Formats: sequence, C-alpha cells, structure tokens
Amino acid sequence: MVGWDCGDNVYFDYYLIWGIRKLKLRHYEIYVIYLTVIVITIACLLMNGPMRDGLPIDSDISSRMEFIATNRTLWTLSWFAWMLSALGLFIFCTIFANKLRSSPLKIVGLAFVGMGIAPDLIAEVNYAFIIPEILVNGADEQTFLTLETLSIYLTGFLGNGLYNLGGVVLTISAIRQGLIRSWVAIWGVTAWILGLLLSLSIAIGSMAGAELFTASSMVLSTLWMLIFAHKVANH
Repeated sequence: MVGWDCGDNVYFDYYLIWGIRKLKLRHYEIYVIYLTVIVITIACLLMNGPMRDGLPIDSDISSRMEFIATNRTLWTLSWFAWMLSALGLFIFCTIFANKLRSSPLKIVGLAFVGMGIAPDLIAEVNYAFIIPEILVNGADEQTFLTLETLSIYLTGFLGNGLYNLGGVVLTISAIRQGLIRSWVAIWGVTAWILGLLLSLSIAIGSMAGAELFTASSMVLSTLWMLIFAHKVANH
C-alpha cells in the first residue's frame, strides 16, 4: 500500500510539473505574440509617418534620394523595425503551426512563410544600409531607382506574397482541424487575402493599391494575432 502511494505521488508530481511547464509555455507564446504585434504596429506607424517621404508613394525620385541621404539614422532604424517584424511574423506562424496536428498543409504553409524571410530581409537590408550608403557616395538617379525597384519587388511582392500564401494555407489547415471557426476563421482568411492583394498591387505597379492593402492587411492581421492569442494560444 505504501508502494502504491509513492507511485501515485510520482505520477501526480510528474503531471503537475508537466502542467506547470505547459502553462508557462502558453504564457510565453502569448507574450511573444503581443510583442510581435507591438513591433509590427511601430513599423507601420514609421512607414506611414517619418519614412513616408523616402518611399515611392507621393514623392519624386530626387526628393526621396535627398530625404534618405539626410535622414540616414531614422531611415535605417525604421527598416530595422521591419526586419524585427519579419522575424516576429515567422515566430507567430511557428506558434500557429505548433497548434496544428501534423499534416501536409501545416508543413507547406510554414515552409512558404519561411521562404518569405530571405527576400524580405535582403530587401530591407538593401533599403536600410546599401541605398543610404550609395547616396552618400553620390549615386545617380538610375542606380538608386534600380536598387529601389529591386527592393520593392523582393519585399512587397515575393517576401510578402510568400508570407501571406503560407498564412492562408495554415489558416485553412486550422479550419479543417477545427482549431478556429466562424468569424475568427473568416477574419484570418480575409487578412491573408488582403496581404496577397498587396503583392498583386506591387506586381502591377500600383503604389496606390499597395498603400491601401498594406494598411488594411496590417490592421486586420495584427488584430487577428491578438484574437488568436486569446482564442487559441490561451486554451
């Protein structure tokens, strides 16, 4: 009888420790999602505020070149926020994928997101460091425009497109497995589709469309991350 009690206590202690660790991990995941949302929000505010004059939205080439050259520190730090956002998005999608049972959709979805990091970070490094450097060294408009265009397609079309394609696949997998339902599922799919429309806008050269879908997709996706944290990661 004494042996039974000891064994029972061992099992109880094991499951108690396992439960505590799982609870702590869940809390860490939620904090990471919160932090990711904060970083992405800061990056978006910088893009629509201090960075705007250096972006091909409503300024000419010479104005953008002058702005970047004279605001190098602000420009570089702002793009660093976008680099952190890219890593944060991948971490979020990893947390998302870990909530799913093993399936081809889970693997493919996370793979798409992972593949989006390389072109995105290359473009952001180019924007943050290479373009300011060549401008300080007297680069002409054609050189600047070439690097700017390359960066736009790498981050806005390829990187962003892979992120959102992966997000759609992961969300479809979550819907099929019953992890998310009703309005949460609709919200998630809508956010990722708006992100894909951003990539389409870049592909056809519509900066007005890119601005519209950047704003709408970022608002919906960051809010959806918070919803995910409370509806899924917290259970």
